Amino acid sequence: MKTFSISDNDVQLLKAIRPFMSSKSQELLDFLITTINVFRPEQPNHKMNFEALNTLLTMIHESRQSKKNTQIIEIDECKKDVLAKQAENIENLLNTLAEPENNV
Repeated sequence: MKTFSISDNDVQLLKAIRPFMSSKSQELLDFLITTINVFRPEQPNHKMNFEALNTLLTMIHESRQSKKNTQIIEIDECKKDVLAKQAENIENLLNTLAEPENNV
């Protein structure tokens, strides 16, 4: 398997341009740098950096949790809109029934 090497200067350059990126790009860059760090062990006798692997798995878990929470919030907001519309319809119906008939 062929591997590629990325220097510390390249990683530092990526970190330097990070503040000028959008939040989504920053998140992707963080994933990329952490993934690179997984395969750059701190000790030469190890094949991977387990601390970086732990960080990467934590980042993935948090990302998935935030997406789930976002989906729940969107569903809740949709339910609120439907309930508000139903309440408005019921109020209009009750107002219509409460009006005295003009033709009596």
